[in-house]
Amino acid sequence: MNLVHSFVVVGLAVTILIARPEAAVFGRPLLVVRTYQAMPVEARDWKTVIHDATGILSRAGIDVDWVHCSSADSHIEVPTQCTLPYRWNEVGVRIVRRPLSPTRGKVMPLGDSLVDASTRSGTLATIYLEQVESLARTAAVSTNTVMARVIAHELGHLLLGTNTHSTIGLMRPAWTAEELVRNRPRDWMLSADEGQHMRQGLLRRSELDGAVASMPAGPNRAGL
Repeated sequence: MNLVHSFVVVGLAVTILIARPEAAVFGRPLLVVRTYQAMPVEARDWKTVIHDATGILSRAGIDVDWVHCSSADSHIEVPTQCTLPYRWNEVGVRIVRRPLSPTRGKVMPLGDSLVDASTRSGTLATIYLEQVESLARTAAVSTNTVMARVIAHELGHLLLGTNTHSTIGLMRPAWTAEELVRNRPRDWMLSADEGQHMRQGLLRRSELDGAVASMPAGPNRAGL
C-alpha cells in the first residue's frame, strides 16, 4: 500500500551535476534527484536551493547529485537520463502550483511524498511553491532557505520509507514562522539516528532493484 506523507505549517533552474563515483569509495551512499519544475524557479535561486538541501543531506552522510529534467526554457536540452527508468538510487522532486486556500486558519501542506509501505521506500516528492513562499513571507526569511529545508524533509521521508515524524529537528511534522525567525540550527538538522536510517534505506533500495524503478501511485499520502 502506498502512503503519502503531508508536511504542514502552523501559523502561518538549472544546474546538472555529474555523479561522483568516489562516494561509494568513502562509504557515503549517493542519491540522484531528478527535478521537475511545473512552477519555474530562477536558475540563481535554484542553485542556492540545491546547495543548501545538499548541505543538509551531506551532514547526514548522504551525497546528492541533481539532474534537472524540466525547464521553462525550451532551448535547454533535457538530459538523456531523464528519459530512462528510475534506478534504485534515484528519486524525483517536482515543484508545482497549489493555490493558497482562502479558508481562514486552514493548515496547508508545504509538500508531500509518496511512500510505498511494502518496500519502505519512495520515489516522488512534491513541493508546493505558493505555500513555501507564503511561509517565507510570514517569517520574513528567504524562500530559497525554506524550499531547501522542505526538499530535504521530503527526501528524508522517501529514504526513511515512512510517513512518521520526529518531535524535534527537520523531520518534525509542522513548522512555524517563529521557528524560522529563531533559526536554531537543531531545528533544521537531521539527527544522527535519522541519518543512519536514511543511509540504510538508500542502500536497501539496491536490493529491491526494480521494485523502486517506477513512480509509486495511489491515494494514500504522507506529507509535511
